Amino acid sequence: MSIIDLMARPIAFNRAFVDLGLGMCGAMMLSQSLYWRARTRNPDGWFYKSQKEWQEETGMTRREQETARRRLTAAGFLEEQRKGVPARLHFRVNIEAVEAALEDVSSRMAQTANQDCAPNENSSLAESANQVCTDGATSMAESANQECTEAPNRDGGKRQSITEITSETTTETTAERTSGPDRPDAPLPPSSETNPEPGTEPDRPDAAIQSGRFWGNQDDLDLAVWMWDQLAEQLGPDKPRAPNFSRWANTIRLMREQDGREHRHIRVLWDWARQHEKFWAANVQSPDKLREKWSQLAMQRRSERRKPTEQAGIDRAAELRRIHEQRSNSQQGVTYEH
Repeated sequence: MSIIDLMARPIAFNRAFVDLGLGMCGAMMLSQSLYWRARTRNPDGWFYKSQKEWQEETGMTRREQETARRRLTAAGFLEEQRKGVPARLHFRVNIEAVEAALEDVSSRMAQTANQDCAPNENSSLAESANQVCTDGATSMAESANQECTEAPNRDGGKRQSITEITSETTTETTAERTSGPDRPDAPLPPSSETNPEPGTEPDRPDAAIQSGRFWGNQDDLDLAVWMWDQLAEQLGPDKPRAPNFSRWANTIRLMREQDGREHRHIRVLWDWARQHEKFWAANVQSPDKLREKWSQLAMQRRSERRKPTEQAGIDRAAELRRIHEQRSNSQQGVTYEH
């Protein structure tokens, strides 16, 4: 196959899907799913695609495919079902959910643009820029219109200022020293930014999922989906209905911002609770409950981790006593002949 033949197999990629918080791989899989939706013979829109076929068509690895599928199913954009004998995984695009999400993104972008181009009575420069933003007939209008728009970052959100980056770095450094699955509660004071007043919710360009006042970034959502996968796998057929992932992601975000936790420590303590079948596996089945019981979980996990070392010390001492007693008894039973 020549290079030209390889280039003759392009795929459609919808850039707007990135703004839905799906990432590049999620947007790629959704774009390709829409392509096959229009070409399936199934009247309900189901189509079959193997892992190998996904990789041949998009170039995504197995891990990238799994991540993309988790994000799409969590957002409600892609449905999965095993059908046939042998059972094969089929997919279907939820068009209503995709259209609703795109309309929401479009309205938020329009609202942001209107706010950016709003006049400022105290600045003649802002008034001039606002006038130029409303006049598309001149090159000056195009320039001013660009100035009225925040430059996006690689995730489609607003570019962070130096102050924001410094603040995030400081928070990460502090969390590294104070966070951990063995550390009891030392919550940070809540802020209006993490608990907004109803009806006064700020613009959240880094939100990967949002429902009312509940929201989280992409890492929060990924961890929420992983926690649900762990719980569903453990409970099997007895698993409950899929949770509200925006609420789960919101709780994880609050654990980061208010309690000083880190994603890796939340993951460790959740995994430990899942393995504690005597009590915690049944009593901690959501991020809210994990946050509520963090101190008890951390203390018990720490105490149980100490037991093997302490038990090893006891067993060693008992073994030494047993050897000493055997030697003493053998020496007492020796008879010497003259």
